[in-house]
Amino acid sequence: MTPFYRHPLFSNIRFIVGTYAVLALLASVKLVFFEGSGVYSIFYYSLTHLLEGKSLYAAYPAEYVDHYHYAPTFAALFAPVFALPYSVGLFIWQPLFTAVWFYAIYRMPFTQQQKVFAYWFCLQELFTSLVNSQTNPLIAALSLFTFLSFERRQPIWAAFFIVLGFNIKIYSLVAGALFLLYPQKLRFLAYALGWGVVMALLPLLLTPPDKLLWQYDLWVNQLLIKSDVDKWLNLSIHRLVHQTISPAISTSAIIGAGVLVFCTVYIRVKRYTEPVFRLLMVASVLLFQVIFNPVSESPTYITAVTGVMCWWVCCPQNWLDRSLLIACFVFTVLSPSDIFPTVLREQLVKPYVLKALPCVLIWFRVIYLMHSREEAVVTYG
Repeated sequence: MTPFYRHPLFSNIRFIVGTYAVLALLASVKLVFFEGSGVYSIFYYSLTHLLEGKSLYAAYPAEYVDHYHYAPTFAALFAPVFALPYSVGLFIWQPLFTAVWFYAIYRMPFTQQQKVFAYWFCLQELFTSLVNSQTNPLIAALSLFTFLSFERRQPIWAAFFIVLGFNIKIYSLVAGALFLLYPQKLRFLAYALGWGVVMALLPLLLTPPDKLLWQYDLWVNQLLIKSDVDKWLNLSIHRLVHQTISPAISTSAIIGAGVLVFCTVYIRVKRYTEPVFRLLMVASVLLFQVIFNPVSESPTYITAVTGVMCWWVCCPQNWLDRSLLIACFVFTVLSPSDIFPTVLREQLVKPYVLKALPCVLIWFRVIYLMHSREEAVVTYG
């Protein structure tokens, strides 16, 4: 039986673009006219607070419930959107990040069929992020743009995308691990330093130097507070470890072990020239950003699922790989949706962190493949 995504209609790129456009617009209509968005409110008021010299990280219960956790640069970067009327900015927020993520997948060296499969596989996960007004589709796209820049021997743009991602969500800095696979390493580091200075000073267009320095000090303190969260609330390997092994294992120990495993692939120097090895590294980067993030939530998983697609197009696709992919689709992608049985979600998926588990297993599978000579059964463009 031919998979539905190979049908002429469902494999038509214009039809897929239209589907994503409608999805993004529906998300915007839902948020603007019916539900509102506490997350976007945090983003929106950050520009006002920066301009007025107020703390970006203080509590503002009259404006939003949670706290601002981003760099001061974030408010300056998106000032053109936040300067718009609230409803207008919120309405374009979802289509903007949908378009960026969609384009990033389109630019990847996948075959047409692989791109079509990726679009349909990730559709629900992207919607989960959109209805929460998250920046995660952009974060996933920036790692892909970093990879594409390295592949084209453009270290200046690779550095730009990494630094940009860091100023939106700091864990996107993991994409910097790609630079060791490519030449021009010193040039890349110089560009990264330059872009880092530019991005750090960008808010000076909106606030005086003393206020900016104060904001950065507050940001560092806020990050420490944000990291010290209830270990039973996150959707990551941290909670899996705490539930199955011991709650006494520290966050730093888990991250440290993950970094060590992540870095073991660097010993395969002779494989750096293999396109499959480099694409698996992208998959590892995208998955690592989410599963080792101690504050991961459901909307962050569009980044991890994007990594799953990078793994799928170059893995052997044997029974193990197919089983992992199906588990990812059922538990990671579908479990937060209305089509998934509520009783199973509440009594099985949430208590046992099953949204995270397939991505954790796939990451270990990626590491194994990077160490082994197990050949892929498919190629990519």
